[in-house]
Amino acid sequence: MNTSTNEMPFKRLTPDSKILPFDCGNPDLTDYLFSSAKADMKKLLSVTYYLEAEGKTVLFFTLSNDKIAEITQKGGEPLFSKSFFRKIKDKFGRAKHRSDYPAVKIGRFGVNTEYQATGNHWGSKTLDFIKYWMITNNKTGCCFITVDAYATAVGFYINNGFKFLGEKERKGYETWRKENPDFRNGNINDDIPTFAMYFNLLSLIAD
Repeated sequence: MNTSTNEMPFKRLTPDSKILPFDCGNPDLTDYLFSSAKADMKKLLSVTYYLEAEGKTVLFFTLSNDKIAEITQKGGEPLFSKSFFRKIKDKFGRAKHRSDYPAVKIGRFGVNTEYQATGNHWGSKTLDFIKYWMITNNKTGCCFITVDAYATAVGFYINNGFKFLGEKERKGYETWRKENPDFRNGNINDDIPTFAMYFNLLSLIAD
């Protein structure tokens, strides 16, 4: 897949879209595409894009507006420390009094099991496309990409340049890894948690 933003390889989901067979191995993600994606689109909560080939849906992802804010909370507690937010501010020089920064959120992201681990890197190429799409002819301000990554997918996002949104998220993931050392073999103790992560789009823009 060419990651050039000159050509849009993905289709945008519409009320009339007929979704071809798809299974990413995660029942929640698979069910979302067939059962909830159109409803969320109608409610203006997110937009879904998908790729088709060989009579199948290869992958899909959803995007919605988000922000990284000093008062962002998760579970009733600050998502990250004030020192972490100061590091975010430092990336923007003189924007000292700003309390939040715009982001785009990847709400759902799934790759068909038939296209996983094939050597074609469908997931990574799609993330690259999204990154460069967000900084090319931007229609709105967007400094970051955020995602609540399933624990089983955290390594994938780390390999693609994403970082944890603070120490609490990083430590939470490390604890989960210790409790689920064989998760790659499908041996998972409980429901799979998610961990907040971000990618800094400024890292793609030359000074």
